[in-house]
Amino acid sequence: MTQPTDTPRKRGFALLDPEKMRQVAALGGRTAHAAGRAHQFSREEARAAARRSVEVRTRRAAESRPAAGSEGGSPSA
Repeated sequence: MTQPTDTPRKRGFALLDPEKMRQVAALGGRTAHAAGRAHQFSREEARAAARRSVEVRTRRAAESRPAAGSEGGSPSA
């Protein structure tokens, strides 16, 4: 019986050297665009997506902080 190791063995795509991995990934991207299955963001779409991302991260950060005046916070005086 073999002993488990701390790091799993690489399989599939991870076995490729970085240059070959880049070539395969680029081919997949070109194929998707040629077949019409890939989406190309316009500047406006990209800005809107970034804005939504910032809003979500800001809201989640605010939710994770204790509210002002709640117990467990540091004393103000």
